[in-house]
Amino acid sequence: MKTSPDRVAQAAVLAMLIELSSTPKPGNVDRGHDFEEIKFHHFLISAVSAYPIFRDAAMGSEPTGALIRRAVSSWRGWGLSQNTHFGTVTLLVPLAVAAGRGGDLKVEVAGVLEETTVEDAVEFYASFAIAGARVAEVEALSLKDPHAADCVRSEGRTLLDLMRLSSGHDLVAREWSTGFKRSFELAETLARRVYDLGLNDGVVMTYLEALAHVPDSLVASKFGPKSAEEASRRAGSILGFEAGETLRLAGELDREFVEEDINPGSTADLIGAALFIALVGGSILRSEE
Repeated sequence: MKTSPDRVAQAAVLAMLIELSSTPKPGNVDRGHDFEEIKFHHFLISAVSAYPIFRDAAMGSEPTGALIRRAVSSWRGWGLSQNTHFGTVTLLVPLAVAAGRGGDLKVEVAGVLEETTVEDAVEFYASFAIAGARVAEVEALSLKDPHAADCVRSEGRTLLDLMRLSSGHDLVAREWSTGFKRSFELAETLARRVYDLGLNDGVVMTYLEALAHVPDSLVASKFGPKSAEEASRRAGSILGFEAGETLRLAGELDREFVEEDINPGSTADLIGAALFIALVGGSILRSEE
């Protein structure tokens, strides 16, 4: 059954809000605490302001790159200048386009990614400049290079090409390069955890498992790969207990990560994508219709 554009947009915004509010997610803003410069309400702004873009994505009315740029630009209308949801939006926009097509979501999103163009890549560079996101240092076609978009156009590289070039050091790019393989896997884990533990605790447990299994690329870009691996080890060390104990230890780890400025934001982005997949698939918050 084809999902209505409004329903797709609701699922995308809900995914962002559920991920944001679940607590404690070690190292990330949630309803329990802010960062010094980026607050809980800033994430609310970026989630809600993106609603019409997700609706347009589900309607197939614009190219993927333009939709990502519009979503990031929409935050400015509410006075938000910090980066909040750039990685999440980069994942959710193609998923929303795919969900609006009505077929199998895995098949449809693979098609959406393959259809991206050079202009989508150029729009993505513009989106990054607006968002001011943190990325790893690379030698070629860096998102920080003001001339890289011209090189992308002259070389004929699509947005999917660009993501494939970055897949070795960026979790969001890796999802694009693999047809969102890990996001779909995390959606299955999420459904089981939410069934067993409820929505908040199920999301937190899925986040911890995701962080423990794969080092976070945002942490790596800030502190290096060894620090990212150590953050994953610390997340893994609190798994294997009863859920209540793991969640208590997650609160302690959260305080430690915040003090150390360890922010596994890329893992949070993947949880947002997994939540969207689970929501549109009906494996969590299932419709009674």
